Amino acid sequence: MNEQKLQEKIFEITESEEWHLNNPDKLSPFYDKLKLQKYKGVDCYLFDFVNTLKENFIGIVKETRFTKIPTHYHIDMEMSYVYEGECTFLIKGQKIHLTKGDLCIIDTDIIHSAEYKSENDIVFNIVFRKSFFTSHFLSKISDKGILGTFLLNAISSNQSHDSYLIFHTLDNDNYRTIFDLMLSEYIFPSSYSISLIEHYFSILFLELINSLHDYDGYPHLNEAQKNMVTILKYIEENYAECSLSMEGLAHTTHFSVSYIYKLLKTMTGATFSQLKLEQQMKEVDFLLTNTSLPITEVIEKVGIKNPTYFYKKFKSIYGCTPKEYKIRANL
Repeated sequence: MNEQKLQEKIFEITESEEWHLNNPDKLSPFYDKLKLQKYKGVDCYLFDFVNTLKENFIGIVKETRFTKIPTHYHIDMEMSYVYEGECTFLIKGQKIHLTKGDLCIIDTDIIHSAEYKSENDIVFNIVFRKSFFTSHFLSKISDKGILGTFLLNAISSNQSHDSYLIFHTLDNDNYRTIFDLMLSEYIFPSSYSISLIEHYFSILFLELINSLHDYDGYPHLNEAQKNMVTILKYIEENYAECSLSMEGLAHTTHFSVSYIYKLLKTMTGATFSQLKLEQQMKEVDFLLTNTSLPITEVIEKVGIKNPTYFYKKFKSIYGCTPKEYKIRANL
């Protein structure tokens, strides 16, 4: 990848941007082809990416500078990434100001707009099917462990983050590198560009999932949610040996056993033992599908002392024996 050539292309004034420089405060002729419609009581446009996503599950669009993007919605999901500078979105009536390295994942059918962007404000939109978000993102978080699932639920269900998620990636060098690789394939396409872009995009999501574990200081988590992060981190890291009495957890977190029990029930609907078993089974799943360890060693490794109990629980969760599960995973 030629970094200088890529940067020159990214900052190059496009034909559309040239038009807006010559026609300030005017909407692009593009909108003449679209019908302004009433949606959820708001006059807005429908952005349909049917051609962009006709054969691919992902499309990349550089937002036009020197103009505003009017109120609109779309039936596919969108990831807006501030490559350079800054930008302000209006999402469901709320102003969201983002700076370099910030990205915002916006759900389908969400009414939003974007304010004026100057020459140094570079924003890329990645549009993708919601099925990708569900199968590649949420499922991977669930596979990772109980903490990632809780964090995503906490962020996405928070009232101030209704129907959109914001991540701050400025300090994540890996994210920027992968994004540049993806942009390079988009701007300078080759024979395998479509496949590479899809794989790079999957890696971007995995980077976001990995960053969730550093979100214990996330500003939109309340005090109880932050305490839950502390508790769930302990369970994820000590699931093999932590005691059901919760004494070690209470000692490490400085929370009382009664407080931990009440918080777990209130915020997850599960008990300590249920969450411990859930994490143990996630590790069992990983070991069965990614290692050649015999089942007896897997059981021992995750800290389950009673094999009979393990086989009963495994069958109730996965609907088959560990041996059958391992065979299916390796087909």
